[in-house]
Amino acid sequence: MKRIAFKPSYTIIKVIGVLIALFITVKVLVGGDESANYINFIDACAFFILLVAIVDFSKSRKLPQLTITRSASNKLSFNRWHNVEYIIENNSDRQQSLSIREHVGQQFQLAGLPNIIEIPAHEKASVRFKLKSIKRGAATVGPIEFCLASPLRLWQSYWLIDDTITVKTYPDFERLKQQSLNGVQNQPINGLKQMKKRGGGTEFHQLREFRQGDSIRQIDWQATSKRQKLIAKEYQEEQNQHVVVMLDAGNKMNIETAIGSHFDAALNALLMLSHTVLKQGDWFSMQSFNQKERWLPAVKGAQNVSRVMNHFYDLHPDETTSDYQQAVSHLLKKRSKRALVLMVTTLNDQSIDELLPALKNLQRHHLVALINIENVALTETLDADIDTLSEAHRYCAAVDLQNTYLKNLSRLRKENIICVNSQPEHLLPQVINTYLSVKHAGLL
Repeated sequence: MKRIAFKPSYTIIKVIGVLIALFITVKVLVGGDESANYINFIDACAFFILLVAIVDFSKSRKLPQLTITRSASNKLSFNRWHNVEYIIENNSDRQQSLSIREHVGQQFQLAGLPNIIEIPAHEKASVRFKLKSIKRGAATVGPIEFCLASPLRLWQSYWLIDDTITVKTYPDFERLKQQSLNGVQNQPINGLKQMKKRGGGTEFHQLREFRQGDSIRQIDWQATSKRQKLIAKEYQEEQNQHVVVMLDAGNKMNIETAIGSHFDAALNALLMLSHTVLKQGDWFSMQSFNQKERWLPAVKGAQNVSRVMNHFYDLHPDETTSDYQQAVSHLLKKRSKRALVLMVTTLNDQSIDELLPALKNLQRHHLVALINIENVALTETLDADIDTLSEAHRYCAAVDLQNTYLKNLSRLRKENIICVNSQPEHLLPQVINTYLSVKHAGLL
């Protein structure tokens, strides 16, 4: 603990101001010997206050008999409030009055921290406030600074406790987990051919007793004859399939929306997709592309969700233009065995010329699905009221751009590429439905 600043309190400033005002009043309104008597009285008051202030100052220079500990999680969720608690113990023989604040960077917001805290002698106080991180990644919280009033509250000393912690801000995985499956259904996706599954799944799972409602075709007659009771075959979705995600980390993913940027929405949805894929018993890989290229080799098993999270939680898009050809080339070098490849990006009116050859090259080895995140500004322009000529021109330009997007997506679908067009807030059910629909159709 070290002192970093020292200054007079508002109390002593007010007292000095009153004395100066009295001195000026006496000089202006009172004359003669009577004025001298008043001035002597003011001088005596000032001398007395000076002595008191010096004594109070000497006492305030002592090291505070306070113990402050912080209780906070080192794992935060993006854009969600988290509780932080200070335990302040007063080991002195008098009541302490202090204010406290946390040193945090611009990526954090604080709320609920009280201005003044009064702690009786030899007592403890618990102070709670809220902390919110508005940027993913690792950052430091601390040190702790507090302002302590002197015994007579004429001075304020500022002290710094070198207590810093490193916190990691992850996508809000818990909130996604709560709401994800509410919107997930096996709905048809454009470009998918639905195929009827064999029995209850695509892969034999186990034998069990025949239940009411089972199909007669599920009966295993050989096992039935041995056990002298009806035995049925149970099927499950085929496992050990591979899902690869290609996440665009270029400048087009920097578009801001009410729920964060396009990149934030995509990363949230894809991390939840990894949870679904791994729970289904399949393999999951992920690659970001552009200057910040990261590659996560195939993992399997629900226990590896945290590994996926830790690999990408602090990733942010750069300001470069997306290079689809290079990204596909890098992926094919790492993964040539057939898999479902989901490319997540935001298209503009010029993307198709580079994107289509890259996807066709990727399609030679994999089943390809393009997930396009719609530009919210375009949707807002199309939905806005038109009152002026400039708004009419803006609307016509938006319509023309929207038609270009739809034409490009139609062109991709003709190449047997699965295409999904989604708004950022609906991206999570869309990507999971795409995966489940492919799995249900047995396309892999």
